[in-house]
Amino acid sequence: MSGSRRRLLAAGLAALALAALAGGACSPSVPAPQAVRLGHATCAKCRHVVSSLDAAAQAVFTDGSVRVYDDLGCMATDPEALRGRAQLYVQLAGGRGWVRVEDICFASPPGTRTPRGYNYLAFPEEEARQLAPDRWARGWHDLVAELARAR
Repeated sequence: MSGSRRRLLAAGLAALALAALAGGACSPSVPAPQAVRLGHATCAKCRHVVSSLDAAAQAVFTDGSVRVYDDLGCMATDPEALRGRAQLYVQLAGGRGWVRVEDICFASPPGTRTPRGYNYLAFPEEEARQLAPDRWARGWHDLVAELARAR
């Protein structure tokens, strides 16, 4: 291989390495929700088996560890999840996908039954307002405070 081809190849490899480093530096630092193995995963708080995603939740830590919950109320009352070292996710009502707790609202429509009896589900704000008996779409911190008072 000629000297000019080696320099061109070396320059191309250096550019590729810089692009890979830059891409890694731009990757999101927010941990993503993980898949939950229904029928196998157990709730980090109550230790019951997670059998449905309808009211499921999870705390995803930056070290890659995950605490899974069968009822979002279990996460809302778990001191380990509330310490602020994890990104918190809940399932939209009916198991329609994971969403960050800061980006969603909570309501307890009449007749709602969740695995541990907290009976709150996650909805987009307008839907939560329509479904909540008091028409109040609770934010995450409102829900945490309300469930802490109910203990």
